[in-house]
Amino acid sequence: MAQQFGVSRVTVRDALRALEANGLVRVKVGGQGGPYVSEPDIALLSDSFGTHLQLRGTTFQELAEARLALETTAAQLAATRATAEDLAALKAAIQGPMQPSMTDTATWSLDFHTALLIAAHNQALLAMFRATRALIQQAFDTLHAQQPDMADAARKTHSELYAAIAAHDAERVTGLMRSHLEEFAARAERYYDTSRDGA
Repeated sequence: MAQQFGVSRVTVRDALRALEANGLVRVKVGGQGGPYVSEPDIALLSDSFGTHLQLRGTTFQELAEARLALETTAAQLAATRATAEDLAALKAAIQGPMQPSMTDTATWSLDFHTALLIAAHNQALLAMFRATRALIQQAFDTLHAQQPDMADAARKTHSELYAAIAAHDAERVTGLMRSHLEEFAARAERYYDTSRDGA
């Protein structure tokens, strides 16, 4: 490689390390060793992007705005693309645990949104959602703990979303999701107002 590209071996080694760190190649050792192109793994990109968002201090309000763009599109697609398996996963996420704790309610609420993104059958949207999942989980944990009525409100809306997706009613699904995410934004705003007042 050094000969082929006219660079030093150190440069090749550094380049391979960088590619390996980004999950683009894997380096094997042994008789059949050397660099091999890796299978694409969108989870690596999602993790990296999610970490970047956290380090930049992304707020709940910014997250709410991003979710509005992302999840209304996904909901509309899910209404036309959801399979029987997708519908079963959505229904299971609505039911959640039998005796949920506050943490459980935040998790199953997020599980529903994940199932909806999967049902949209769009890898780009799913990758973007997974990149923000840790931030959404943090927001859900915080808001569910502070606003206990959020769990019941979410379950009701999720049931309505499920029915609209099962009926392939894209217009209703889009409207429901928009209202649902606007409510999330309002709850985030109330949280920040309370935090500021208590400071």
